[in-house]
Amino acid sequence: MRTWLSWLAPYVVAGAVIVFISQRYSISAIRAEMAKGQTLPLVPLALLTYFASLAWVAFADRTVLRGLLPADQLPSYFGVAKGKAAAVVLHIVHYALGQGIYATWVARRTGLNVGQAGGLIFYIILAELGSVCLYATLVIAIGRPAVPAAVLPTVLGIALAIVGAVLLVPATRFERSGFLQIWIKVGRARGLAQLAIRLCQHATTTTATWLAARWFGLDIPLGVMLSYMPVILVVASLPINVAGFGAVQGAWLLLTPWASAERILAFSVVWQAVSALALIVRGLPFLRGVLADIRAGRRD
Repeated sequence: MRTWLSWLAPYVVAGAVIVFISQRYSISAIRAEMAKGQTLPLVPLALLTYFASLAWVAFADRTVLRGLLPADQLPSYFGVAKGKAAAVVLHIVHYALGQGIYATWVARRTGLNVGQAGGLIFYIILAELGSVCLYATLVIAIGRPAVPAAVLPTVLGIALAIVGAVLLVPATRFERSGFLQIWIKVGRARGLAQLAIRLCQHATTTTATWLAARWFGLDIPLGVMLSYMPVILVVASLPINVAGFGAVQGAWLLLTPWASAERILAFSVVWQAVSALALIVRGLPFLRGVLADIRAGRRD
């Protein structure tokens, strides 16, 4: 029963948000704004953005793996990129499915046991969340946007907790725990390095999103977009969205002082759809090979 609830939760939340939006805002007005916006130029931009994002993510994940594996067991950079790209295709369908496939692929390709593979994915999930919150903290602290007062202490608290774990857990003696063993083996230097790499990924995606908004017809200043996008990224990183739709649409409405809600929702729907298409184009060619690797336990 609990498993079914965890699988259904993102769909329920996404459905509830869509119902709320449809009741509060005019769907016909949103469709009209979608028709007025420039959509086709966003396709190549999304492709470029998410291939660049994959380059950063694969670099960060491989940095983590370098702390866990000897050189002869370490997947190549391109191998990690293929595995991540394929897993994200399934991630679009369901958060847990994508993470589960990536964990299984890493275990089969590297020889990590189930506990270690689970610990690795848990480490990466927290690193992604921590880096988003750290990026949000830096941009909000510098840009001073008019975000709700609770946002800065929330993202700062999450960032400090995860950075603190990266710094402190390696000093403990929990080698027997598959989950904590990952933190100890990765260590402080690699842990901080992979967080810094993920910050570059977020800078890439937030800047590209501002450019996409400009091309679509939203006149939002760069400083405002960079200040609010980390908040949107934090919500988007939570497992309560399906294919990029759900609670994240509510976060996009933070930008309403600079454009109408209908226009912002129109852009968010178009950009999420184009982004999902880019992620599928990026990862689908590798999906069959990754699933074959899982079945065969193949290594580079």
